[in-house]
Amino acid sequence: MKRMPFLCFPALFMMILLSGGLSAKSEETLFANYFDIPVGSDEGTEVSGRIHLERNKDVRQSPVPAGYHFEIVDQEKKLFRIETRFDPSNRIMGVFMVDSGQHTGSIPVSYQVTVALKNKDQVLKKSKLRIHIVEQTLWTTLYQRYKDLTVSDRGSRMYGGNKFSDKQIHRFIEELEKGNGRFAGVHCYDRHPSDYLNEIIVDPVNERRYATIEHEWEKVASMIGGLGYAYAKSDTYGPNGNITGRKRLRKALYSAILAYTSSVPVEGDDILLDGKPLGPHTGDGFIRLSEHGLVSHALATHHWRILDPLVAPAVNLMPDLLEEIKNGDRQAVMVHHTLIRYYQIAMSVILSRRAIDNPEQRWGMIADTVFSEGAWADANLGHRLRVILALPIIWADYNRPMTYVPYWYSDFYGGTPFRGFSFSPGWSPHGVVPDVQRWLKKFYLPAHRFKQSGFHPDGTVSHHTGHASDAVMLAYGFAWLTEAIVGFNQFKNTAFQLGDNYYQFPADRIIRVYGKLFFKGQLDFAISGRSFMSDMDKFRENTFLPAIGELIEAKSSDTRIQDETKLLALHDALEGGTHEYSGTNAYWVNEFLVHRRGENGPPFYASVKLKSERVLGAEDFGPVRRSWHAGSGVLQLRVTGDEYTPGVLNNFDWHMLPGITEEWRTDPMPTEGGAQASLPGSNTISGVLADGINGMAIYHHLPAETYSSATALKSYYFVENKIIALGSNIQRYRDGQQRGIYTCIDQSSMGNSELTYSINGRQGKTAAGESRDMRIPMQGPAWVHHRNKGYFIFPRGQQDLIIQTGENIAVTDITNASDEHNFILTIGHGVIPGKSSGNQYHYVLMPNIKLQEMPAMLTRIGRTMKVQVSGDSIHSVYTEPDGVTQVAFFKRGSIQAGKKLEIRSSAPAMVIMDENKDSWTISVGDPTADPDLEIITLHVSTPLQEGTYDYQMPGVYTRPGETATVSADKGGSRIVIEMPDKRDEAYYNYQAALYAGAPVIFSIPKQKFTR
Repeated sequence: MKRMPFLCFPALFMMILLSGGLSAKSEETLFANYFDIPVGSDEGTEVSGRIHLERNKDVRQSPVPAGYHFEIVDQEKKLFRIETRFDPSNRIMGVFMVDSGQHTGSIPVSYQVTVALKNKDQVLKKSKLRIHIVEQTLWTTLYQRYKDLTVSDRGSRMYGGNKFSDKQIHRFIEELEKGNGRFAGVHCYDRHPSDYLNEIIVDPVNERRYATIEHEWEKVASMIGGLGYAYAKSDTYGPNGNITGRKRLRKALYSAILAYTSSVPVEGDDILLDGKPLGPHTGDGFIRLSEHGLVSHALATHHWRILDPLVAPAVNLMPDLLEEIKNGDRQAVMVHHTLIRYYQIAMSVILSRRAIDNPEQRWGMIADTVFSEGAWADANLGHRLRVILALPIIWADYNRPMTYVPYWYSDFYGGTPFRGFSFSPGWSPHGVVPDVQRWLKKFYLPAHRFKQSGFHPDGTVSHHTGHASDAVMLAYGFAWLTEAIVGFNQFKNTAFQLGDNYYQFPADRIIRVYGKLFFKGQLDFAISGRSFMSDMDKFRENTFLPAIGELIEAKSSDTRIQDETKLLALHDALEGGTHEYSGTNAYWVNEFLVHRRGENGPPFYASVKLKSERVLGAEDFGPVRRSWHAGSGVLQLRVTGDEYTPGVLNNFDWHMLPGITEEWRTDPMPTEGGAQASLPGSNTISGVLADGINGMAIYHHLPAETYSSATALKSYYFVENKIIALGSNIQRYRDGQQRGIYTCIDQSSMGNSELTYSINGRQGKTAAGESRDMRIPMQGPAWVHHRNKGYFIFPRGQQDLIIQTGENIAVTDITNASDEHNFILTIGHGVIPGKSSGNQYHYVLMPNIKLQEMPAMLTRIGRTMKVQVSGDSIHSVYTEPDGVTQVAFFKRGSIQAGKKLEIRSSAPAMVIMDENKDSWTISVGDPTADPDLEIITLHVSTPLQEGTYDYQMPGVYTRPGETATVSADKGGSRIVIEMPDKRDEAYYNYQAALYAGAPVIFSIPKQKFTR
């Protein structure tokens, strides 16, 4: 690799000015969306908003012809004149000004102006525009609404997180004055990126290892950010500080910005390798450094790390900067222009992700506009928004396009068969204000398939989908849902305000989804994404509740949100600690189910989280792996609400999560392989089903990674206050450590309560804070009680019940261990599970039960609950008091379920039959979520009313589904259910794959007999 010096930015500017090329486009496109000017403006005052040409993006290859200029050919009132100007990159602009002897008056009004673009005397384009005379310009509104956020704690990224003292600021000013804008001890201003390849730097703050120039770029950007914070907030250097000191800081910032941004290559030929430019396009000078290892892939795909810290300085400098530009300050002109140049990086994309015909790249096959939402169709849009919202303020021109990076324009991929196709279909840059407004409309994107970022019809959301879909209801999903609200507020009550539907989308998901997932202030850790260790109560208080208030505050005067009263009631209930919900809901896309009560009785919350070849568990970014099994059939029961708080989780042995069946290993879980090293499963069977009252889940535990050791067929059933867990065909799948395989009934907080158990007719207790390690062979049904939760265990074969408490629990991450005392309950299956050693399990969880009720309840469960396992591959549970039969078909077959009811299925299926007085509520689900499966046929040994029954597809928004047809069949009934399948893609908005596993629920009358 031959090192070449940077092409100095001023030299590049001169080369552009001197370059030739006088060709004109036959059809020019004007960017002239919006113009305004304050009332009371005198002659010579410039109108906000300039006319730009689309061809400005190509000036490096095809300069604007020398004869191009703008003229006003007609206007309602002779109030304005127009000048033709060129920016330092020789991009043409039409600039309106109040004409000589004119004044805009004191009343808001708008005037039509007709402008012509000419090449010498030839008219190339005419356009009718409106210039609005306003009380306050849109730019002023955007600036005033955003400036404080850029220097808030919430916006700390926008000043690099640095809050320098006045003493430090003084030292930095002197340092920058002496170094002509360069910070001492930093070398990125002159050194070539390849000079850093063998210099390993470990950042003590974020523990990142660097062998690239990005360490210094991030450092300098963050220091400039801290100076920008001082310019906005310091008592000495801020708006109300010392005039002389403030001016010195401003000039120091100018020089620092110029020195730093000029050192960062942007254009493809700003830096040469082996004598060749990095690429032909704007942005290539930075983004393609990663291809040669000169910056990390992480920086190339997360370039807000160097862009965000300059937002606060740029935004808060703008009023003074614009005033100095108006007064002819050349340094101010160059600062403004270099900021525009620098922020072209914001929309640069690594080469592999520019492919529009590769279904394996981040945003899928973009050319397939039916199934792909185009570039940036993921939650990282929230990270990008910090810069995006600053661009209209920094540009200080409504009509300069958001970017000059060419592959965002509709003419770049001109060979595609789609009319108007672009990298983000339906959009091509045409003015920063409408461009930003457009990106605010791109937050709420649907996923169409698994392994695709987006919002799912069941209410869940996925972001990182390299291996499979994930569940990220906290990070990154909630941010994706709500971060656009800041932008809604920017544009409220302006010509660019957002429509009602953009407010309705987050409101609906907050009410209809998140409202069902909070229990006693806590969000479920199993579906919180990478934030599974977060303090969920702080999330509720500091993030969730403020988001509701911000959504209401961001409304325009005519914005209407349906069910706004429910939204506010949810806010108040969560804030006041009175929120409850009763229902059973299946989030089938992400294989997650919630079953809870509380509105009309003692509250509790139960949930189960699965994974498959389609779906992942939680990502893990920590130095110690914890969430390895977080999708492996995790079954939780909450009554007090503090069962799984961060303090409890910090003292977990993460090898044994509640509900899972696995080898109880003692070695560290692998940290190699990235945040998703635990991988999706190799299993196709994994699903959840609910009818609103009852629920079930079916899960074939079949790990794809090699650390896990067991396989099992597992099912879960939720009927009123009974949570039933079954397992069969438990086998050792890999050698592992050759330790025992266990099913974890629970691992939770011991709290200040004793744990009581009754095994083999003998009762014992473990006191709070006591450390125990007990292995007790069970000769018959046993029970354990702790804090109003009952655990009823029905051994299958020779099985031990293991109780661990306190210091006997092998805490996975001892560096973060808390003062909490936990307990673990497990069923042992032996090192090599078999029939005699118990390759099955059966237990029941029950909330809100008193200790004295436990013996009688154990007897009652044994009498009223019929639990069956047929051939290891079909499970059924019948609860007599409720009249509910549930069957998990891991393969086609039949089973004699409760009350002499035989059920047969033509395919793997989940079935719930809830018997009412005159009808059956029947729920069916496909646990393989197979879009090729067209029908499921059931045979039931009870007569049902013949006919064809429609069903509704559930989800955030219910929609018509298909039909179930019932016919008589040998003393019983045959039910043929039309399933969502790929034949119906258009009908399901091209989300058939995501609807394939949805619950199908219908009500069928019992057959009516006549004499």
